[in-house]
Amino acid sequence: MSSLATPAQLGAFLQTTIADNDATALLMLDIASGMVRDYLQLTLDPVSNEVVLLDPIEGSFVMLPELPITSVSKVEIFDGTTWTELTTDKYTVSKRLGIISGLPGVGVDFPTKPESWRVTYSHGYSAMPSTIVGVTLALSARMYTAPDGINSESIGGYSVSYATAGEGFTKLEMTALARYKNPRIA
Repeated sequence: MSSLATPAQLGAFLQTTIADNDATALLMLDIASGMVRDYLQLTLDPVSNEVVLLDPIEGSFVMLPELPITSVSKVEIFDGTTWTELTTDKYTVSKRLGIISGLPGVGVDFPTKPESWRVTYSHGYSAMPSTIVGVTLALSARMYTAPDGINSESIGGYSVSYATAGEGFTKLEMTALARYKNPRIA
């Protein structure tokens, strides 16, 4: 998976120049990107026309594994012998929750066996939301500017000030990310 922000964006955020190959910046961006993905419980990266085999839940609906859903291009069901493509009037799609539901009374016997639904769909963000990029940059910036976790240190009278990077996300960052959290888990 790619970082959710670039060294150039981190440089702009910190109002300094950071080379595209700065190993520390790249590492901090990767770590922060992973933390954002883990917090949201989403992969976020765009994927087109992924084909997945799904286990039905109570026979008439399935849950797509990745969110956010951008499109569902094909839904097929397996009767034990052949795959049959469903027309869009036989099912509904909740893009927000990633649930495909077979409609009752449409003359379809929806299968109940494992991996009896095959769905082709696209998911992720083609353009990463600025809020997600901003939180990634803020976390990366804290780690980049104080990688050892210390913001300042004094010797006379001994005083140490630790960076907030050790605390993870700030309350404001968690609030900002809340609207993007996986709705099945949040």
